[in-house]
Amino acid sequence: MKTLITCLIFLSFVACKKETSPQKNSEPQTIENEQNQDQNSTDSTLVFSEKELNKEKTKAIKRERLLKAEDDKPNLQQLLVSKSFFKEEDLYILDYQYPYLNEKIDRGYSVFNNFIKENYLNIEKTENQILEDKELLCDTLKIDRFRDKRIIDYKIYNVNDKMLSAVLYKENYYSGMRYSTYLFDCVNFDLKDHSFVYFDDFFVANSEEEIYNTINTLIKEGIESGELYYECWELSKGDFKAYKNNFVVNDDIVEYYFDDCVICPSYTGTYSVEIPIKKIMHLIKKFNYHPEVG
Repeated sequence: MKTLITCLIFLSFVACKKETSPQKNSEPQTIENEQNQDQNSTDSTLVFSEKELNKEKTKAIKRERLLKAEDDKPNLQQLLVSKSFFKEEDLYILDYQYPYLNEKIDRGYSVFNNFIKENYLNIEKTENQILEDKELLCDTLKIDRFRDKRIIDYKIYNVNDKMLSAVLYKENYYSGMRYSTYLFDCVNFDLKDHSFVYFDDFFVANSEEEIYNTINTLIKEGIESGELYYECWELSKGDFKAYKNNFVVNDDIVEYYFDDCVICPSYTGTYSVEIPIKKIMHLIKKFNYHPEVG
């Protein structure tokens, strides 16, 4: 909800135009001002259209990078079952793809499966959120120009035979909004102990500040490179505390995921920051199952 409100405020700010009243001292002056205004209006429209076109392109590239990223699904066919849920109503569409571990291999995998059910398959809660969002959008006329759509999909990585990393990404199309928004939840699961792995389990004590600074260094480098990072910004300490568990381990990187409008607007930048494990190896606990460095 925080992300939605932030994005709405941002988009509203961009959409607002400062109104000006032309002076009308004389008829010739009025005609001249109107002509200038028409020219300025045309120029502004062209600039605005070009900016919007660029935003559409970068948004498409940003989304494509996420969707086409390779994961370990093909190698986990016995362990992993991909399940789906689809529901279409007058006000919304729900289209979910989610991971489900094979409990025939280990009954303890029910811990992971129950977590998925409770957090992503509570349809009544989702329906209530959609109705609440519509109220926040001040839809007093109750005109549904577009149906809201909620899409859930995921990428999953098998760190080794003991740890599984998954990122679930939720794409939300809100009625009347120009861009969809993305939200991310990362889940790290210990296949042997049937428990979830969090920041303090994976990293050594008192490593928050260094991880935070490393993330911001990588973001700054991306901004300075100029490639798809325009209008992005560094991560705040408050947001780092909120997202410090939102990481997955993929081969030789630790990848942090952030919702839209946390480090970049929805139309540019990146959804994630990749930290090479070699860069932070000294901060990773020496577990028996810690990932091998490639």
